Amino acid sequence: MFLLCLCFSEKLFAHEVNYQVKGAQGVCMSFFFAGGEPMDYAEIEVYAPDEKIPFQKARTDKNGIFCFMPDKNGIWKVIAKGETEHGPHGTEIEVAVKEDLSIEGFKKPLVATYTKFFIAFGIVGWLIGLIGLYLFLKEKKNKDYK
Repeated sequence: MFLLCLCFSEKLFAHEVNYQVKGAQGVCMSFFFAGGEPMDYAEIEVYAPDEKIPFQKARTDKNGIFCFMPDKNGIWKVIAKGETEHGPHGTEIEVAVKEDLSIEGFKKPLVATYTKFFIAFGIVGWLIGLIGLYLFLKEKKNKDYK
């Protein structure tokens, strides 16, 4: 009986799933739309440095979070595609991974990189618009008196 159990033990454990949980490793990202709503279940593609075939294809979780474990240093590319009622939206992120596989840095979105410029540009635009409106009304007022 013992030999019979031993012969079938491999079959008994064939459907077993093993796992490990490790902390403080990997790259985790949080994706969200402009209004702060998470990009839940967004499509993700990860490309290793100098690779054309995806290293990983996945989806964010319901909170818009996605993590992966790089296996070499260099610039990793992560592409996220999500849907809203306004249609598809996407972004591409470059993450620099150091020799020890920790994060060196990442390329920030255009708006985050140039926020001060966009604010200044907006203020200048408003000022030009207000000056133009003032001059238009002043000229119209002068014509009405003539």
